Amino acid sequence: MKLAQRSWQVVRGKLQAYGTPGVRRYLWNHEFARGRWQCLDCTPGDCVYSFVEKYARQGSILDLGCGSGSTASEIAADTYSRYVGIDISDVAVGKARARTEQNGRVRKNRFLQSDILTFAPAQQFDVILLRDSIYYVPFTRIEAMLRRYASFLKESGVFIVRVLEWTGKCGAILELIGTSFDVVQRDYFENPTAAVVVFRPHDAEVCGS
Repeated sequence: MKLAQRSWQVVRGKLQAYGTPGVRRYLWNHEFARGRWQCLDCTPGDCVYSFVEKYARQGSILDLGCGSGSTASEIAADTYSRYVGIDISDVAVGKARARTEQNGRVRKNRFLQSDILTFAPAQQFDVILLRDSIYYVPFTRIEAMLRRYASFLKESGVFIVRVLEWTGKCGAILELIGTSFDVVQRDYFENPTAAVVVFRPHDAEVCGS
C-alpha cells in the first residue's frame, strides 16, 4: 500500500508539472476540494511576508500560484495598494475570493483562474511572487517563464521566490536564478526550513527592454 502511494505521488508530481493544462487543472481542483492544501490556509508570519511587504513599497503585487489566498489575507494591508493572485485551480480561486471578502480587502485584491505558464498580465507590478509554486514549473521552462514575466515588472520591480529548502531540486532552482538574474537579497530559514530569494533582470536587460 505504501509503495503504491509513493508511486502515485511520483506520477502526481509529474502530471502537475508536465501534464496538459486540463489535467493539471483537474488535479489541483481535486486536491483543493478534498482539503489536501488546507495546511496552507493559515500561515501567519510566514518568512516570505516581510520580503513582500518591503519590496512592494505600497505598490502592486502579482502572486503566481496564489492557492487559497493566504498571502493576500496575511500580509499587512498598508504595505500594498493592489494585489492580483493567479492560480490554475478554480476551487483555490473561489476560496481566495471568499477569504478576501471576509477580511475586507475586496477593493485591493483580485483573483483569476489561469495557468501561470501562459498568463499575460494587463499591467506591470512592483513585486512578482512565486511562493512555492515554482516547483510545479518544468525546470527547463523556468528561466524562459521568468524572463517573460520580467517584462511585467516595473523599472524598480523584483521577483520574490520562496522554496522549502536549498538543496536538491530547490538548490538547482536557486542556482539557476543566481546565474541568470541579479540577486538583490537571499536569506535562509530554519524551523521550518525555507529559502527566499529576491532578484531582478540584469541591468543591461532592463535598459534594453
